[in-house]
Parts: sequence; structure tokens; C-alpha cells
Amino acid sequence: EKLLEKYLETGEVSRREITGLIADRKVFPCYFGSALRMEGVEKLIHGLDRYTRWPVYPEAFGAKVYKIARDDQGNRLTHLKVTGGILKVKDLLCTKTDGGDETLEKVNQIRIYSGAGYTMVQEAPAGTICAVTGLNSTFSGQGIGNETEAEKPVLEPVLSYQVLLPEGADVHAALGKLHRLEEE
Repeated sequence: EKLLEKYLETGEVSRREITGLIADRKVFPCYFGSALRMEGVEKLIHGLDRYTRWPVYPEAFGAKVYKIARDDQGNRLTHLKVTGGILKVKDLLCTKTDGGDETLEKVNQIRIYSGAGYTMVQEAPAGTICAVTGLNSTFSGQGIGNETEAEKPVLEPVLSYQVLLPEGADVHAALGKLHRLEEE
């Protein structure tokens, strides 16, 4: 409202004010075009360059876990965003289990995914979204290093389930698969 009044009085709004409104999610710019026909692409890129703020990351290491998965070989992948410092292969990270116990775990690989394929890198600077192997006690929403934990969702169960295994099924294998499903 204040900016609308300022615009009506002066006829202009500064670029800094527009960028602030976009960053605060109060204004949503819309661009139209077709990448296939190369129409509007330059205007979109110019708008992104002009109206977005570069994030400022702290020097101290931090990361936020957003997903747990497995690759084709069954290796556990911890997908995370590095929110500060630099993550390097063979770094020891102090992680907490759901029970609150702290463990030191070593990063074996850092993978940058693009579709189904990935590239292995030796380090991931702040702002990088990657998957790492070697972390076995991480969970979605977990903060590592200087990053804080995500708030636990307040959910109420509305359905209850029961697993009925067929006769002769391996109970231990089924339990292992249910644990894998739980961590994902």
C-alpha cells in the first residue's frame, strides 16, 4: 500500500524496493514466452538478473537435509543444500539421530545430480544442492553444522495401516524394506 501511494505521488518505485517486495514474496513478476521458439528468454534472464538478490552465506559450515534416497547399487544418499562454508569429501560431520544421539560420520562422495545422472565433485561450496554418501543416521529436515533443524510437522494420523505378509514370506526382509521406506 505504501509503495502504491508512493508510485501514485511520484510516478516511480525504485529497483531496490521492487527487489525487496519480490524477496519478501509480496510481488510475483510474470514473464511470458517460449524457450522452444527463443521468445522472451532474454527478458526473463534480464529480469532475474535485475530483481533477485544474491544470498550471503556464512563462513561456518552448515547444511540442511531435504531427502533420503538410495541409488541403483543400494547406497544411501543424503540430499542436502549447503547453507554455509564448504563441504569436502572425507569431511567428518557430527550428525544427530532421531533419538538425539550424536555420531561422527564421514562423507565418502559428493554427487551433483542432473536428472538420473550425476557428477562426482571433491567439494561443494555454500549454495550447492548435492547428494552425499557415507551418512547413515541423517533424516529429512535435519540441520548439520551451524544449520538449525526444521520444525517438526504437526500432523495427525487419519488412517491406520496393517501389513499382512503372505505365507512363507521372509519377515526380516520385509522389515528391512519397511525401515528403508520409513527413512525415505
